[in-house]
Amino acid sequence: MTVLEALLRGVRPHEGAVLRARLGPDEEYTVPVGSPLVLCGVLAGEVVAEGGALAPGGMAMVQPGPSVTVRAGDGGASLIICGYRTRTGGTRLTSALPAIAVVAAEDPDCVTLLELLDRGGGGPAPVRDRLLDWLLSCTLHAWFERRAPERPGWFTALADPVVGPALEALHADPARRWTVEELAARGGSGRAAFAKRFRELVGDAPLAYLRSWRMTLAAEYLADPEVTVGAVARRVGYSDAFTFSAAFKRERGVAPSTVRA
Repeated sequence: MTVLEALLRGVRPHEGAVLRARLGPDEEYTVPVGSPLVLCGVLAGEVVAEGGALAPGGMAMVQPGPSVTVRAGDGGASLIICGYRTRTGGTRLTSALPAIAVVAAEDPDCVTLLELLDRGGGGPAPVRDRLLDWLLSCTLHAWFERRAPERPGWFTALADPVVGPALEALHADPARRWTVEELAARGGSGRAAFAKRFRELVGDAPLAYLRSWRMTLAAEYLADPEVTVGAVARRVGYSDAFTFSAAFKRERGVAPSTVRA
């Protein structure tokens, strides 16, 4: 599991939030933002969004805030608007994005996905949701690849031969009792060089990053009333609820029970 895949777990399709819009020549359309994250994709035609022209497959990622108005070209345009809800883990991803992010049409898969969604989502709700996951993943990859100066540290670190393998290991098994030496060995590095490189790219020491990610996951798990605090503690690497609760309060400033309430 890559870091991006792990963060995408906290961003899920908003049930029923797939809209279609057909615009006439030069018609303007204000993108409805009724979800924490909205994708507006060009299915056919061309639109101007945030000063740039978007062809089929072009996307605009929009978060609540200033309204976004697009204008169709001379031949009109067809749009697909998809809503996504966020959980605790997802806010780490959305905070790495500007309020409005426009992505030019570069991935032919985006057009195919938009066409499938236009035809009813490709089938039952679970199939539609996977299509929406794929569409968001393609759009995010395109955005971060093109915007090198704006990439969050964890995204840049994924491609690093020393830090990348360690990040993926942490996200694949956050409950494990990792040591810096074990993580360094994942990238074939010594402990000191690895720790320095990790902090430079990610912005945190390796074990501090792990602790923060564990608490992000824990807050997500605590949202499920069927899961006990003890079970959450074990999922994120703590042997008992008391130790976990103390660590959670140090990291988040509130007790797990407060989050659950």
